[in-house]
Order: sequence, then C-alpha cells, then structure tokens
Amino acid sequence: MAKRVILAVAGAGKTYHICHEIDPTKRNLILAFTHENIYNIQKELCDAHGCVPELTTVSTFDSFVYHQMILPYEPSIADHFGHPKFVGRGICTTDPPAQTIKDSKGKPVANPLYKKKDSLAHYVTTNGQYYCATLSELVLQVKKQRESLIKRVAARLNMFYDCVLIDEFQDFREHDYELIMALAKRLNDVVLVGDYYQHSVSATNNSGKPFKNKNAEVGYDDFVASIIKAGFTVDASTLAKSRRCSIDVCNYVRKKLGIEITSNGDHGGTVNWIDNDPSSVLNDDRIIKLVFKEADKYSFPALNWSYSKGDTVDAACVILTDGLDNLDSDKFNAGKVSPSTLNKLYVAMTRSRGDLYLMKASTFKAIKDSYIAH
Repeated sequence: MAKRVILAVAGAGKTYHICHEIDPTKRNLILAFTHENIYNIQKELCDAHGCVPELTTVSTFDSFVYHQMILPYEPSIADHFGHPKFVGRGICTTDPPAQTIKDSKGKPVANPLYKKKDSLAHYVTTNGQYYCATLSELVLQVKKQRESLIKRVAARLNMFYDCVLIDEFQDFREHDYELIMALAKRLNDVVLVGDYYQHSVSATNNSGKPFKNKNAEVGYDDFVASIIKAGFTVDASTLAKSRRCSIDVCNYVRKKLGIEITSNGDHGGTVNWIDNDPSSVLNDDRIIKLVFKEADKYSFPALNWSYSKGDTVDAACVILTDGLDNLDSDKFNAGKVSPSTLNKLYVAMTRSRGDLYLMKASTFKAIKDSYIAH
C-alpha cells in the first residue's frame, strides 16, 4: 500500500503537480476542501489533459463523505442508532446545537437541544437532514457487528479507484483529519499534498488536531514525525521550490519567518520597504494591497491576508500589523509571533510573482483615513 505526503511551499504548484502527474488512464479520485479548490483542479486537469480525464473524479471532501460513505450505508447507519426505518433527506449547512450555551448572565449552561454523539439526533436535524459539520464524525462512529464502517468503505473505494489524492490537506482538522487518516491506513494508494505553514489561515476550521494538541501548537518537526508514525512516506523535496516567488522574496521570507522556502528562479522580484513614500504604492492599482482584515473598507484594490491564500498577483504590498512593525529589524524574532499570525503573514508575503512591498502599520495609520472607501 502506497501512502505519501508531499510537503509543499507557497507557489510550488500543488494543484499543478497533482493534475499533471496523475495517470489519466487510471481511476483517480481527487478531493479538496473548498469549491474554489475543485474549480482550480478541474481547470488544471483540462490544461494538462485537454479535459477532465474520463476515469478521474473530482469532489469536495464533504460531498465525497456524503455520497460515498453515508448514502450507500444508510441502512447500516440507521440500524447502528436503533432507527431501522430512518431515511435521510439530504444535508444542510446549519450548525448542530452546541453542547453549551450562555444564560442571560453570560454563564455557560447545558444546551437542552444538544444530543449526545451516540444518538442519531446528534448528526441529523429534526426533519432528517444530515448536518454537514458532523458527517465525518458520523462515519467514525458507525459499526456493524463490531466491523467499522471505515473498513467497509475502504474496501469499496479500493474496488472503484486506483489512487486517491487529497489537495491542501492542511485545511482538514479534527474529525475530517481523523477520517482521512483512518481511511488512508486501508487504501491501496493515497497521496496527500499540502503546505504545513498554510494551516490555521482560513476563516474557519482552524482549531484542533493535527496542528494543535490540547492547548499546544504542533510544530513542523512534530507534525512530520506524526505522519511518519501513521505510516506515510514524507516527500519534502518534490515541491520544495516556489514557482511563483522570486529568489529575493523567498530569501527574505526564509530569513525573517524561519520558513524553509526557496525559488526555482522563474520570476524576478525584489523586496521593498516603502515607508518613505507609501502613497506611490497605495495609489498604484496594479499593486494589490494585502491587509490583515476588512479589505473592503479601502478605496484601493485589497485582499485580507488569509483570504489571499491560493491567489497569485503580479505585485503585492503587505501592510503590517502593530506587532510586526519591527519586521525590518535584526532583532525581529518570528518565534514570538503567534503561529496563526505568522502563517497568515507567510501567505501574504508569498502572493506576488514579482515585487513585494512592505509597509509598517504606523506608516499606514498616519494616512489611512484618506484611503477609506466612501
């Protein structure tokens, strides 16, 4: 059984690699976290092969779990929870009731609507729709005569697919990640591709394993050790060079953030601090501004650091936050920055295929009001 994790750097071409390296004559299943990821994969497959290969299936992870792991086994799920006549009515994106809520005084109290995980009502609404948020948890829970549902699903997937590939694996957390690991143990050929340093960047799905253990962050080396222990071969060289970022940008990111990223040298581009003449860049709409949050507040074209993940621009200006104003100093210590903020900064600093401009928060605050959109 082949189990591989390919660790990539920003701009290395994760999706490109998956789509160009697959064998189009084999039955491939490609999974990703978001619909935007799926669109990019389909587009890249068309670029590589002229169309999405006939034997290749592309799906969001949630859709895969529902259609491949819930629907075919619904009678077993119904029996497991003691509701043999249950028939689901699709899925919904409504969040299930939280275990605790706050009373009128703001004190946490038990939520009377919450149902325990050994109850079918924990996973479905009162009208029989599956909660999208608990699909993976449901699959992990179900057994039939002490045989896990995962074992049966894996056997079925091995019959229908030659290879399972998962893009942006760092976006999966908690039960989704646990399900992927449990499935991978039984799949004949599975490949996970992702960038450790882009975890905890999206607006959702940022907490819990594998990147957080109780209250502690799981560092790069410990994460790599954990996936090796899980039976994966780790490839940290195939996608170790950025196809997007210049040598200067990669060197600066590596020096300041302590993240091992190098460039393949395809693009030129320099790093420029612009605090002496910020307006020249802010007034240039060809340069995309990257702000920590509330990008839509400004009159210039802007993206939030975290929302820029996956984007490539010709030139970028990263406007720093207060806690990062000493980034230009030799005394800057990336170890004192929270991992979540550091990862978001890494994403922002690696969006440009050309020049990277940096501006201190103190500089921007002095002129900020003149750039508020009206």
